[in-house]
Amino acid sequence: MTRLDLPGCRFLLPFIAVLCSSGLFILAHSIQDTEQEDSPASKTLPVLSDRIANYRIEVRLDPVTRTVKGHEIVTWNNRSAQALDEFCFHLYLNAFKNNRSTFIRENAFRPLWNLDDDPPEGYWGYTKVESIEVLTGEDAPPREVTEISYIQPDDENVLDRTVLRVRVDNPLPPGAVMRFRIDFTSKLPRATRRTGWVEDYFFLAQWFPKIGVFRDGVWNCHQYHRVTEYFADFGVYDVSFTVPTNFVVGATGKRVEQRDHPHGTTTYRYYQQDVHDFAWTASPRFLEKKRLFSDLGLPEVKITLLLLPEHAYLEERYFAAAQHALRYYGHWFGAYPYETLTVVDPAYRSNTDGMEYPTLVTGGAHFWTPDTVLSPEGVTVHEVGHQWWYGMVANNEFEESWLDEGLNSWSEARVQKHAYGPKRFMVRFFGGVPFVFNSVKIPFETAALPAVRRGGKLDIMTRPGWKYRGRSSYRVNSYSKPEILLWTLERWLGEELMLQAMRTYFQRYQFKHPTTGDFITTMSEVTQKDVGWFFEQTFFSSELVDYAIGTATSVPIPSRQGVFEDPNPAGSSSQETGIDEKNYLTEVVVERLEGAKFPVEVLMVFEDGEEIREQWDGQDRWQRFAFEKPLRLKYAIVDPERKLLLDIDPTNNSRYADIPDGFALATKKWTSKWLFWLQDLLETFAFIG
Repeated sequence: MTRLDLPGCRFLLPFIAVLCSSGLFILAHSIQDTEQEDSPASKTLPVLSDRIANYRIEVRLDPVTRTVKGHEIVTWNNRSAQALDEFCFHLYLNAFKNNRSTFIRENAFRPLWNLDDDPPEGYWGYTKVESIEVLTGEDAPPREVTEISYIQPDDENVLDRTVLRVRVDNPLPPGAVMRFRIDFTSKLPRATRRTGWVEDYFFLAQWFPKIGVFRDGVWNCHQYHRVTEYFADFGVYDVSFTVPTNFVVGATGKRVEQRDHPHGTTTYRYYQQDVHDFAWTASPRFLEKKRLFSDLGLPEVKITLLLLPEHAYLEERYFAAAQHALRYYGHWFGAYPYETLTVVDPAYRSNTDGMEYPTLVTGGAHFWTPDTVLSPEGVTVHEVGHQWWYGMVANNEFEESWLDEGLNSWSEARVQKHAYGPKRFMVRFFGGVPFVFNSVKIPFETAALPAVRRGGKLDIMTRPGWKYRGRSSYRVNSYSKPEILLWTLERWLGEELMLQAMRTYFQRYQFKHPTTGDFITTMSEVTQKDVGWFFEQTFFSSELVDYAIGTATSVPIPSRQGVFEDPNPAGSSSQETGIDEKNYLTEVVVERLEGAKFPVEVLMVFEDGEEIREQWDGQDRWQRFAFEKPLRLKYAIVDPERKLLLDIDPTNNSRYADIPDGFALATKKWTSKWLFWLQDLLETFAFIG
């Protein structure tokens, strides 16, 4: 047990313990005015971010009422060039307050807990702000804010309560600091959409009043939507929470204090600099496992795994996946800068699996997980990878979700390819029994192609998340399409140049808020190539890519008959007949079947092995290539190196000119088509399962 050491307050500790034993949460108030600069961690770590939004939070979890009650002190730095008298806060839990919130409306008013249409009492969640004060100084009394109201900047749904606007009487000048004290109670919902409770498992995400981002002269503080995630400034989080002593806990950052109280409660204090969120979890069933990550050239990281007993057999697989992510992301893009990483194995049907928070992620595993299927490996690598894409490079997930999910899906696939090899196709039947097709190996580079083929036309990639046509469009444009277009870009640029560009992007924008424009500018600058056309056809277009060999023929040229002009002026003026060597007229027609326009290469191979390569800009709907040669064409291929991985139907990229001689090759082509269709069929079975 670590002793609580507060300046001038040591004599109060016995009284604090007595008051806590009577059920009063006095500990929080006894340390509320301790300056963050006094934290044991603040003097040892470098300043990595601008630290605009800083939090001191002290709360108590009541597992019976499933509430979290306490207060926070928000220290906000005005880095803008204008005085501000208005501030906006996210109250994310209010998305689950009733069935008229924007979140529920966007789900067609359907409840989110897989229950009946009318959830029983106690299944809703919310954050209630008890009071807000402006702290003006040690000797000056706090001031009440002038006005508190709810606003709906996205859809004008007056019943939505996920954004709170606060007005103050004295505007905050540029460069000055505002300190708010907010007392609040958060009622946790039945676990849904990344947060809440299931039996004795509690996961707290987006659980406290969280200040928005002041950017470009306005508050960027969107409502909570069904398919959007988050956006916040970096800062310092100093969080204390009290839970039953038998609970095992994990949280963002490093545990710096632990204090037991009478009547079976314990207060934990976690501290972390240069992050933009804080999440924590608690359950008496967690098995706490620890490992130290160490790799040449990278800093050590203390990994904690909170594992449920029914998944104890997955301990090694969880740790291996987390270490693979730390290693590959660290060497490819830049080192993980924090001391700790916590991986949480979430409770069954808690809806908290597969999510990322600073230094804390949730994995996810099925009760029956074969070794050949990368679960929980895939989700663990993905969520740890989010420590880079969104954790440190913190784009606006409301408005440009592809910029973290897409980059991370590509990065995750690269890790799995290097660490595990090809993925096997697996379908679950009869309520979860896995059937693994070990002979069906799916290349990571093209694993996202079926999703793009089905839904790639629904929207352009670069649009706000809540404005996508639906959830499937959100997933395609946030995950699948950007992943495969980045694989395509890597094929065009080469692995070394691609990684150099991505490393530059990470180093340049870590602890900042980059945009799509920043990404495109960085790629163009580092590669020294004209890639504007590439992004125009992918990021800002909903057109699909499909090139095909339409026809490929070699027709014998007959001997000359009739009247021909003699090419030699000194010779006779005409001739009736002539004897020619046998030649063939070869014609290959390449077609663009979809709307996206890419330059492609066309390869034509003749009977003697001669190869002719032609370039086509892909602007027209088709292009004919013609040759007169003594040998016939054997086959033709568009995009022979398969650089254009975005092509939704690679089975039509080749054609054999001579059917009898090419019968075996044609058989292979139809076999590949059959496998292509089989993959679609298996995916359908997976959806049903």
